[in-house]
Amino acid sequence: MNRIVTRIKKFRPATIIAMLALFVAIGGTATAASGLINGKKIKNNTVAGKKLKNKTITKNKLAPKTVKALKGQKGPQGAPGKDGVVSPVSEVFGSLNIPASTAMGLGAVPVPAGKYMVTGTFDIGSTATTVVTCTITANNGGGSHTARFDPDGGGTVTIPSQLVTSNSEVTQFTAGCQAGNSSANVSGTLIATPVQ
Repeated sequence: MNRIVTRIKKFRPATIIAMLALFVAIGGTATAASGLINGKKIKNNTVAGKKLKNKTITKNKLAPKTVKALKGQKGPQGAPGKDGVVSPVSEVFGSLNIPASTAMGLGAVPVPAGKYMVTGTFDIGSTATTVVTCTITANNGGGSHTARFDPDGGGTVTIPSQLVTSNSEVTQFTAGCQAGNSSANVSGTLIATPVQ
């Protein structure tokens, strides 16, 4: 016991005051922690979105009315299959010989009225030295897309073409090609997928 008292006597008054301040500070932090801010103490519209941690507010923490407001409008739907998935409409166009400098249709694909993303491929064989073009066209002002092949003396190639219709009133797509300065042999596929 005498040793402890002797040691305490060796501390300078400044050291004792510093240690006392340290203990008060530690105790004060614990006391302050008991009064942390909680949901009841936060006023409405006072926390900025950038102060929230990403991915911390989930659908379950939102009011049902808010979740409903976040959903977009329901677009036109195709006929769902037995598994509930809307199947795309597709067509394969057989081989067609197109005379030089002539435009010919490969075929048409009827679809339920709606908005679509259409992907087409055209297999072209040509001995032309000028450009061969193939076009997908949507009716009712839905738009069109033209793909070009510059054979530069001939060759065989598969060229892609893609179109997203500009309105939701499309009911048919047509595909056609125009040969360059020599005949061309063309075949292809067209896949129309409903979009919202």
